[in-house]
This record gives sequence, C-alpha cells and structure tokens, in this order.
Amino acid sequence: MGENPYQKDKIEVRSGEDFFNGDNGDNGDRQEETPKKGKPKRSAGRYVVAVLLALACFLLGGATTFLSLDPQIRTLIKVKQAIDGQYYEKIDDETFYRAIFQTVNEDLLDDYSLYMTAEEFAAQNAAGQGLQIGLGLVFRTQDENGNDCMFIDRVCGNSPAEAAGIAAGSYVVGFGKTQDSMIESEKFGDFSAFLQEYGEGEKFYVKLQKGEDVSVKEVAKSQYVENYVFYRTNKSAWRFEGATATTLVEKGEPLACLDEDTAYLRLTQFNGEAVAEFKGAMKLFQQQNKKNLILDLRENGGGYLDIMQEISSYFCKGSNAKKPIVAVAEYQNKKEKYAATGNWYDDYFKEDSRVCVLADGGTASASECLIGCMIDYGVIDYGDICLSERNGTAKTFGKGIMQTTYPFIIGGDAIKLTTAKIVWPISGNCIHGVGILPSDGALTVKENVENDAEIAAAVEKLFF
Repeated sequence: MGENPYQKDKIEVRSGEDFFNGDNGDNGDRQEETPKKGKPKRSAGRYVVAVLLALACFLLGGATTFLSLDPQIRTLIKVKQAIDGQYYEKIDDETFYRAIFQTVNEDLLDDYSLYMTAEEFAAQNAAGQGLQIGLGLVFRTQDENGNDCMFIDRVCGNSPAEAAGIAAGSYVVGFGKTQDSMIESEKFGDFSAFLQEYGEGEKFYVKLQKGEDVSVKEVAKSQYVENYVFYRTNKSAWRFEGATATTLVEKGEPLACLDEDTAYLRLTQFNGEAVAEFKGAMKLFQQQNKKNLILDLRENGGGYLDIMQEISSYFCKGSNAKKPIVAVAEYQNKKEKYAATGNWYDDYFKEDSRVCVLADGGTASASECLIGCMIDYGVIDYGDICLSERNGTAKTFGKGIMQTTYPFIIGGDAIKLTTAKIVWPISGNCIHGVGILPSDGALTVKENVENDAEIAAAVEKLFF
C-alpha cells in the first residue's frame, strides 16, 4: 500500500505501542517545512548489534556469550572484524552500521516499521506530546498538473507562522534573509535547504501570494506546543493558545454556512493536549446549547491511542457500558480490546442531534478508527460522512494496522514493528488498504483551495 500523502509522523502511544504508525515516509505532495522521511539513512549511534554483544559480554563473559549468539549474528560480527582488519580501505563503524540499518528500514520492513536512533526516538516522543520546533507550515508541493509549488495547506495552531499572520490558502513564492535579497522560488526543496541555515529565533522573510495579492512576512523558527482543536459557529471562532496550548481564546473567523443549531469542530491530530482542547470545545458546545456537530477530520493522520479512547467517549451512543469498547487489535495469537474512558454522548447531544464527519485522503489511522466507532454505535451512518476529493479521488486513506515500539535497554534506540490489525469494535470491520469510500454511501465534494468554501459545499450536501 502506498504512503499517506497527508499524514504527519507523530503517532505514538504512551505505553510504547503505536496504535497507528507515525513515520509515514515520503509525504508525496504534502510536506512540513522540515522534511521528514520514513526510511532515512540512520545517523551514527549505539546500534543493535553492538548493544547485543556488549550486553552479552557483560552478563556472561566473552567466549561463552559469543557461542550463545544466533549463528547469523556471529557471522555478522566476524564480517565486521574481517572488514576492520583486512579490507584495503578504512570503513568506520558509523558507515558500517548505517548501511545495515538502512537496509533493514528500506528493504526488510514495511512502510510503517523502522529502526530509530535514540535521538530520533526522543524527537518523535516529544513531537507526540505536541512539542514542535519550526514555523508550523504544512505544504502541498505539487499542483494538479504536477508542477512545483508551495501551497500552504495548513498553518499549525499556536505556531510561529500563525503568530506572524500567515494563513492557509497562500503560496510561498520567495524567501530571504532580508526583503531585498529574496530568492524567487516555488520549489519546496529550495525552501527546505534555505531553512536548514537558520536556527531558532533567527529572523528571515517569506514572500506570499494569494491570487493577485502579494505580501511579505517576517518569521523565525521556534519551539511551540501545537493546538489541535478549532471550534467555530456562525457567530464566533475559538482556538487554544499559550505555553501549553490549553488557553481557550475567541479568535478567527466565524463559519457563515452554519445555522444556529450547529457547531463545527476540527481535530487535526490525536496528539499533545488534544484531550484537554477537545473537552474545552465540547464544554463550549454544551454551554451554547448547540444541537448538531460537524467533526472535521480532514488530513488528520492519527495519534496517541489514549487520546483516541478519551475522544471516543463522546461518541458511544446507545451503549450502557461505562467504558464501551472502541477498538480491537488482532495480533497473531491474541486479541486485545481498547475501551473508551467514559460514556458521555447523552451529556452533550439531544435525541434529535445530528453528528456529521468531514474526511479526505489524509484521514487515517486513529481518525478512521474513531469514525468506525461512531458508525458501530449509531452516532453516524455513511451518509453522514462527506469526503473531499483530492487529486480526483474521494476516500479516506485506509490504515487499519497497529505498530508496537520496542525501546532498547541500552542507548535509547528503538524499533517500531507492525504487530496487529485493527478492527472496529462491534462490526469487526477493518478498512486497511481500502478506506471509507463513496460506494459505502459517503457523500463527496470537489476540492477547493478556499477551505471555508469546501466546508460550505460539504454542509450543503449533508444538511440540505
């Protein structure tokens, strides 16, 4: 199966199990401003073979330990010793082990499994907590004709880009240290190389174009905690800001296509403080006495399992269980059930309430499982889902497998492996490799670079 062109690489589970993968590989035509590759060349570090040998020697003693190792591991050690002592050119340890683990990542494991150095493992865990360093821009790097572009598809909440007034829907067409030294380019690779030269707090300029309007913004990369929840009605808009992205502020444009009974809630990832943010938005929904909810999961590639379990607690309609089952993992020799942390549907929704979902090809993993939970518990049916076309195709991504991360005892490295299939809690449906499709009964709308226009078209399809 191909890799998710929308999905971000922050899909970890706090227990060490990856409900759904995060390191998604080459993002196709969508990139963050700091490029991430799912099968990168491994940097130098404390690699597994060396760790195994050192640990074994420490515990058991050299000769005995060597003989107790797997024959192929012994062969690998002998090969390494021969190369070190006899090869006509010097090959340092870093180059040797990098080649081994690059082969493991690129040729042996699937797209969702990989070896991570200690630094990469730590960085992924930090990102899963919502901690980011950068501008906070997500780009579409090719237009519908395959031409290079840097279309800003999303501005991350609470990010430096958002603070600078950069909005989604614009194109980056230039960048430079000063306004008088702009590099005119629409290639993401050029911009990425430019960004590598700047550290946190070092200011530079980006040139933006939207239609005929051109503007220049001063920006700098910095660390921030991302906001993942955005709440809107026909009269107001709300988001979360502050050091931990948990301060609810009224900010942004209302959504004019909504009626008085309906609120819109966008969830961009199941990461960071998404639970607290979602809880705050639903409390506002309750206080405003709203009846209907549009849940926007477009381009939400997934996130932490425990966050999905918390959020699913709002959508287990009709269940008498205090903690309904919301997902099932099918391993090779066992099944494991995951439950919601509560059962709060009746506290927020009325008998005649309507919940609808917006989705697209970037809706993956935990997002698809949440949709499955909502379908299985009767909160929605397929006709309550509206799929936005991307590159002429309307579907969700189709990821229904689970990864488990195994940290190594020494060195802090880790390996992530696909270990289970994920099925929906009641029906047992698995959408892996398929996704949710119009043939299931889902509605569709054409893609529109004006986001609110695309939402309005979906609302028209869903409610009228």
